[in-house]
Amino acid sequence: MNETGRIRIGNQTAFSASTVTGPFVYAVDNGFDAFEWFPDKKDSGAGWEEDDLDAEIRRYINQAALEHDIRLSVHAPWDANPLRLGAPEVLVKNIAFAQDIGASLLNIHLYADEGIASYVQAIAPLVKHLAQVRIKLAIENTPLTGPETFNELFRKLRKACPADTAYMGMCLDIGHANLCEATRNDYLKFIDLLDFSVPIIHVHLHENYGDSDSHLPLFTGPAGKDATGIEGVIKRLQKRNFSGSIIFEQWPEPPSLLNEARNRLFEIIGEPARQVKSARRAPGEVLPQADDFASAILEANRRCRSWRQKLGWIHDLLVEDGFRLNAEHLAYLAIYLHFIGTGEVTYSENGGHHRPSHHAKMGRRMHDRLSKMTTPDNIFVIRKIYAWLPSFGSAFTRAEPLTRIRDIAHRNDVPKELKREIKNTLQNKLHRCAGPEDLVTSAALLERITARAVHYSVGFVEEFRQFHEELKEFFNARSLEEQLEVIADKDNTQGIGLIRRFLEAKRKADTPKEQLATFEHLTRLRGHLAEEIKGNTGSEAQQFLLADIRLEDFSFVLMSQLINYFESLGDGMPWSPALYALSLTVENLRLSGFGAEECHAVEFELKLWRQKSEPQDIQQLIRLKATIDRCQQLAEDYCDKILDLFPEKVERLGRALGVAEHAIKVYSEADIRSHLAFQLSKLVSLLLKTIRTRAAVPK
Repeated sequence: MNETGRIRIGNQTAFSASTVTGPFVYAVDNGFDAFEWFPDKKDSGAGWEEDDLDAEIRRYINQAALEHDIRLSVHAPWDANPLRLGAPEVLVKNIAFAQDIGASLLNIHLYADEGIASYVQAIAPLVKHLAQVRIKLAIENTPLTGPETFNELFRKLRKACPADTAYMGMCLDIGHANLCEATRNDYLKFIDLLDFSVPIIHVHLHENYGDSDSHLPLFTGPAGKDATGIEGVIKRLQKRNFSGSIIFEQWPEPPSLLNEARNRLFEIIGEPARQVKSARRAPGEVLPQADDFASAILEANRRCRSWRQKLGWIHDLLVEDGFRLNAEHLAYLAIYLHFIGTGEVTYSENGGHHRPSHHAKMGRRMHDRLSKMTTPDNIFVIRKIYAWLPSFGSAFTRAEPLTRIRDIAHRNDVPKELKREIKNTLQNKLHRCAGPEDLVTSAALLERITARAVHYSVGFVEEFRQFHEELKEFFNARSLEEQLEVIADKDNTQGIGLIRRFLEAKRKADTPKEQLATFEHLTRLRGHLAEEIKGNTGSEAQQFLLADIRLEDFSFVLMSQLINYFESLGDGMPWSPALYALSLTVENLRLSGFGAEECHAVEFELKLWRQKSEPQDIQQLIRLKATIDRCQQLAEDYCDKILDLFPEKVERLGRALGVAEHAIKVYSEADIRSHLAFQLSKLVSLLLKTIRTRAAVPK
């Protein structure tokens, strides 16, 4: 194991984790370089103990730690008090486990209730034994043990074990130091009162408010508002030449909070290796295979704290000529952007200062690059990426975008406290490190100032509404109706008419007949937008494309309603509307970029069938079946392509990123399948079933 002098950061097992090894696998996948095993089985059965991990699992842990340069430690359970009967047996199991997995440190608590001399006498044999097997002993402060107690402990230990001083030291628990009576809410004082001769070799880092041992993840407690205390801890550790492991003793939901804490802590440490940009490859170098590429995303997510940085890493992959992105790489990027955009992957400020124009210009370059690399085989993936890029309209690429919020923060008709809140949480934040979280902040403020029980200036409220709409535009978070209303102002007379007719039909789409009419208006509008996208460049093309993507999504909803209606009719399904719905579905697939030539051919055949009277005799039904079989093949081709590219990757990347299981399930099982190709498959199945029944033909 590489034992260089750098400070390492890691996490710990947890009784709340779904599996014993889950947090360790997360550490490996997310690039943590330390990990602590804490056998803490509860009376309820939650948690784990050494006997739960057999020889094969122990070998896996050892090998994974070696391969990924992860320093391992073992935390003895609370009942491993050397002064109590039964403790030696517990510690023997701890040491055997530590040796099996290759851990270099065993952590125990200090129990001073019988005096320090008794404790030293009890652990002296343990220190000697651990030194023989080259494992260090770290003794942890509890809320009941103060700095003076540790000063006395190590004075006595140096006398009792003079030959083994290199294998013993203190585990500084910051949360416990904050609860210690002598240093409550002042953990820096705890460190300052420790003799410099007390060797700090291990650190447990968690937060509380001085009231209970709540083990809050770092930067989610007091340090979330003021990190000077944590900065002081690091400064003091560095002054002591600390090169041990800092362990986060949590398994939060989502686990990506650990990544955010680690990344921010590395910035405080000042580690130069944590660069925002990905490593450059030689021109023409092929990117890693899919599984390795997922690991590359995890590493980038670990290093890149803010939304801008995460977006910037993807920007570099797309824009740099040396990278060759295939459909699998693009699928991973689409999934990653989805989890970022929905807030499942967290982000935070990185200490930099970049106005939103920086994000907008990146969005433009990414959009341009994606449009150039689009093929019939990858277009359905690329459309999923487009939806998560920031707007690059001229209002956002200028030097100082989104200035309306600055004017709002200086209005005289806004209460002082509210102005201060707007300035700190929106104005300054947006102009420093914009991210989708700002849209959430803005929405919450808008809800507050428009609530019935409050009465703010009409002018102020209206200005804030307009700002919120601008913010939705920047993050491309408009609804279908909002997107269409905006492009109606930029479109020609024909386009405006198509938009108005569709929106009117959409508002009245309550019956199957009206739903089919709405589907027709939607399809005609998409055909118009396809021409507008070809004839426009820059931000207008982006707005037309986003409207088209929103329409594609809504077509799935319309088809779902129509299919439910057709299913309810059983064998009495009317041919004309069913075949028209089928034809419109195929046309929409073509408008989305799916196999234009095959779609055109199928559309032509379906048009001919609709012009004829409803098929009655067996020969007509058999010929119609041939056309519908062709539709079925079209549906199967694209459904298979989508399923081959997405669900497994969603689960793998989502779990590695610490995304909540329900969010992974929704995206994998619902969002991915909410594509028109799946509705085509359902409608085809209904039609084929009807044909078999009426013509008595086999499957």
